[in-house]
Amino acid sequence: MNNGTLVCAVAHEQFVLSKSIVSVQQEFRRKFGNDRQRGAAPSRKIIGQWVRQWRETGSVQVKARTRRNTIRSPENIQHVRIPLERSPHRSVWRHSQLLNLSDRSLRRILHHDLHFHPYKLQIVQELTAAQTFFMGLFESSSFYSHPP
Repeated sequence: MNNGTLVCAVAHEQFVLSKSIVSVQQEFRRKFGNDRQRGAAPSRKIIGQWVRQWRETGSVQVKARTRRNTIRSPENIQHVRIPLERSPHRSVWRHSQLLNLSDRSLRRILHHDLHFHPYKLQIVQELTAAQTFFMGLFESSSFYSHPP
């Protein structure tokens, strides 16, 4: 049981005994002090939330909140992939307009799910045999060697 859970449990126990939020705050100050390091006693609202949570769930542990990922769903990912493959030269902004998605959502799908990155690959010319030969000479020359 961590510190936060212990504090909640003590507050709930005191509320059950006294049925008074003020007495819970007084007991909190008596047990845990009222210094600035720990903060003041919990407010009426917080104590009420702890008591209600205890009655509803039987626990004072805070539930982890999760959000559903509605934009990056498999359907939307597929919905983005097909038009992107058909017209890869169209801008992300234009795709977002046509797909009725926000620009940022489309960029998230492209980056995290389809593994596209926001840069253009540059076309590089192949080196001729003569250029390769001269590069080899330049690299092997004493130009780059350091004096001992």
